[in-house]
Amino acid sequence: MAVREVNKLVRDKIPGIIMESGEIPDFRILEEEEFLEALNNKLLEEVAEYKESKNIEELADILQVICTISEIIGGGQRELEYIRDEKAIERGSFNSRLFLESIDDMK
Repeated sequence: MAVREVNKLVRDKIPGIIMESGEIPDFRILEEEEFLEALNNKLLEEVAEYKESKNIEELADILQVICTISEIIGGGQRELEYIRDEKAIERGSFNSRLFLESIDDMK
């Protein structure tokens, strides 16, 4: 029997799905600091997957990770959405597709 190393954060139901397929998962529960670090790594993983696939499902995975991080660092999803809305009011959004190439120092 071969053991495959995985060593990454997975969704809550993955161990059960693995067992249903006849395999045996080896997992542990992370402490909060470890969990936040694993979430940060997962965010980078999901962003890389989205960049490669351009798939909306990958965006949903990114959003799930971001919402979980926001719950840990304070505020949760509602606070995150409030801050996003406030920033859009103050500084705008990205709808105009503006790409700043340079700024001329007029001094």
